[in-house]
Amino acid sequence: MLLLFSLYFNLLLSYAAGLVPFRYNFRKRRFDTCKPFVPVATVLLLLFAAVQYRLGRLPERMKIPKVGMQDIIHAVENLVLNGNCVLIAVQQLLFLETYRQLLTDLLAGVRALARRTTVALGEQVQLLVQLVLLPCATYTLHVSVYITLIEWAEISIVQAVLFMVSLIPNIAHVNNFYALLFVQRLTLGEINDMLADLWTICIRPGANELLPPSRRLQLHLQQYQQCAGSVQKILPYYSLSVALYLLILFQELMSKFFYQFTHFYTLSLGNPSPHILEAMGTMMILMYGMYTAQLIAECYAISEKSQKIKSTVHRLSLIPGQDRYFHATINTFLLSLNHSMLKINIAGMFTMDFELLTGMQLTFQ
Repeated sequence: MLLLFSLYFNLLLSYAAGLVPFRYNFRKRRFDTCKPFVPVATVLLLLFAAVQYRLGRLPERMKIPKVGMQDIIHAVENLVLNGNCVLIAVQQLLFLETYRQLLTDLLAGVRALARRTTVALGEQVQLLVQLVLLPCATYTLHVSVYITLIEWAEISIVQAVLFMVSLIPNIAHVNNFYALLFVQRLTLGEINDMLADLWTICIRPGANELLPPSRRLQLHLQQYQQCAGSVQKILPYYSLSVALYLLILFQELMSKFFYQFTHFYTLSLGNPSPHILEAMGTMMILMYGMYTAQLIAECYAISEKSQKIKSTVHRLSLIPGQDRYFHATINTFLLSLNHSMLKINIAGMFTMDFELLTGMQLTFQ
């Protein structure tokens, strides 16, 4: 239930942000191409960027003085957010059919997982946090900080709500990428479990199975190749926009970290900041840190699952007494694993793994 709720929430958010230029076919339970939807979605997405450009500037009069190059840093953040919206709109037009197929496969994959009821509660909560709780908390916190910083006489609720509006399509788009990887990771885990079961069957004497081990192994090879192909299809569409959003996350983490420990905790200007801002600054650091860690952890888990499958297949190759078709399939499986080790490389610039987090920690130090 949590799986479907989390996915539907993000898809509705994507529709509202202009990220789904398709009509949903309820009878066939898939996304269908509909020509009027494409320009409407593109215009809506560009409208988010235009509103952010118009209303996303820091006000001149604030309750506390601006720190350092705060205006410049915020302007760069707006530029990246709005530029990413434009990039996503262009990619939607260039990869329209690929994007439609990815979203349809995402829906089908999550529904299949929900029907099998094999997904642990912790995994479901993890998806709920990433797709629902973190986006809502992040945007609410941005609005709250804006209202807290502005003089009461100058507060405009509409401007406060729209101050970081282009953050919505950016978050929804990256969360679609996260959900696609989430489904593929669980699929890889199931393949590894089935291979482990096959190893048990092969070493158990007198096992009576409907399918011979070589046939079962061939089916698992096909499942892995299909999963690896899906991952490789996801990356060209999402990698560049995800790289830009990661740039925003790193910038937010660094700026909030330094503002917290220079402005909020030092009173060199003689203006003590409100305690509420100190709490909000800490919450922003925690939320952006959690968002970054979960995204990197999901990408790393794909590579880890692929490595576990390789180890399991290698164990199968050591089982004696199997026919030549079994060993031929083992060799094909290992060859496929060697040629398609699933490491999530973002825009050809860096690999999403925990070494990236280590590099961020060294940057902060």
